[in-house]
Amino acid sequence: MENSELSQKLKDWRRDTAQKEGVELFRVLSNSAIETIVSQKPKTQEDLLSVKGIKEKKFEKYGASILALVSGDSEINESNQPKSESNINEPYTIRGYLNFLNAEFKRFKARVRGEVSSVDVRDGYLFFSLKDKDDESILSCFMWRRNYELCGISLEVGMEVIVDGLPEIYAPSGRFNFKAYAVELVGEGALKKAYDKLKQKLENEGLFSLERKKPIPEFPQRIGLITSETGAVIHDFLNNLGKYGYQISFVNSRVEGQIAVESLLSAIKYFSGKEIDVLVIIRGGGSLESLQAFNNEMLVRRIAGFKKPVICGIGHEKDVPLASLAADLMVSTATAAANVLNSSWQKAIHALELNQERILGSFDDALSENLNSVNNLFRIIRENFGLIFKNFNRAEESLKRSFVSLKLRISDMKKRFVRYPNTFLSGFTIIINQTEQKILSLEKLMLTYNPER
Repeated sequence: MENSELSQKLKDWRRDTAQKEGVELFRVLSNSAIETIVSQKPKTQEDLLSVKGIKEKKFEKYGASILALVSGDSEINESNQPKSESNINEPYTIRGYLNFLNAEFKRFKARVRGEVSSVDVRDGYLFFSLKDKDDESILSCFMWRRNYELCGISLEVGMEVIVDGLPEIYAPSGRFNFKAYAVELVGEGALKKAYDKLKQKLENEGLFSLERKKPIPEFPQRIGLITSETGAVIHDFLNNLGKYGYQISFVNSRVEGQIAVESLLSAIKYFSGKEIDVLVIIRGGGSLESLQAFNNEMLVRRIAGFKKPVICGIGHEKDVPLASLAADLMVSTATAAANVLNSSWQKAIHALELNQERILGSFDDALSENLNSVNNLFRIIRENFGLIFKNFNRAEESLKRSFVSLKLRISDMKKRFVRYPNTFLSGFTIIINQTEQKILSLEKLMLTYNPER
């Protein structure tokens, strides 16, 4: 057996057992114990007793069922098996035999219909008896007070009801009882009467008034979802939910009949500690009998007192479920619930599209109205850029001419520098010759005028 399958079977068994006994889930089996059982898959009493949280007393009470679930067999184990041939003559203890019988009785869960013939309500529990209308047969029933209060029904003699439960022998007295964990009324007339009575009571308290309803937030993203994982309702909801980044936390719950109350209350309690924007509770339509859980006073009050907005999408025909009346928003189908969540996102997208069209339209109008101005500006810009480029071209030509002139001057100077040595030497020779001639002339002149002559 796959770990996930075994884990789910253990959780389902724990839930059913807790409902029957009227206790919290952890009192039957803790989450850590379930994880250990799934990982270790104990096969014997010794293996199971090694699991943290399972002692002798708990093993005596639940061991057979747990080992049976692990092995995939029916709910019996060594401590509750009939005796083999080798020890058939060994007598049972009274307690051992009653435990064996009660373990066997667990296979005979049933729904029984009858007329209430007596009711004895005590502090933590109650006894009542049902009789068959045809032959006056009597069935003694036992029920924990908590489960009784969950049902939201006040049992009266002569009332026709259906009880869910299983047979059990109460060891201290040896009395045979039908151990009931859910009671529901029979017949549209009785159900309608109870519905109208509770509706009037809660209406007088203001539980359905518009003033106390919380608004559904704009642009919800974190959604808590409660419904059954089987059936078309959950698919209708998810298929119609838009792609707006929703974060959906889902809790699987029973939604059919009175027996669903405990499961629904547990699911709502789970979400009370979670960060969600809105809680959605959905199921398909049905008769007044199938919708009994949603007309339960405890459930209706829990929905009305939930801190976050609650949307109820519970199919109905004639009488609106009281849970829907207490919710912050009531719709008739799962698809309608999805559309409510989508609506603010769709409006926002539509508004964005409209604003986009308006902006583009205003821009087009502004361009049309100022087209001449824009064209003039473009012309001025083009002319200015033309002048800039023209002046740039002139400057470029002038610079080129300057470079050519400079080149010629440099070339001319170069030629002059080449000629200067020859010119200098020629001039210097002439000066020397002239000087020599002057000296000779002076020499002749001095000889002519020499006094000695």
